[in-house]
Amino acid sequence: MNKEVGDTIRELRKEKHLSQEKLADAIDSHQVYISEIEKGIKLPSLAIINNIAKAFDVSLTHFMSRVEKKLEQNDTQEPPKSV
Repeated sequence: MNKEVGDTIRELRKEKHLSQEKLADAIDSHQVYISEIEKGIKLPSLAIINNIAKAFDVSLTHFMSRVEKKLEQNDTQEPPKSV
């Protein structure tokens, strides 16, 4: 899930023409933290995700639906795991 959240943030950030630094400033955070989220290293809390969605001027529902679509795509693309 880290990857899907990070990919969604990166996509929205680029759509809105924001740098990682500008996004970090908008949510009172640091550019390194945004970078770690986008790389899938960190998973932000729901409160931070909500702040990020507001910075992008999208609803939390819209943001999470984009993440969900990525999760569903990954589920259909990954081969079944052996037990």
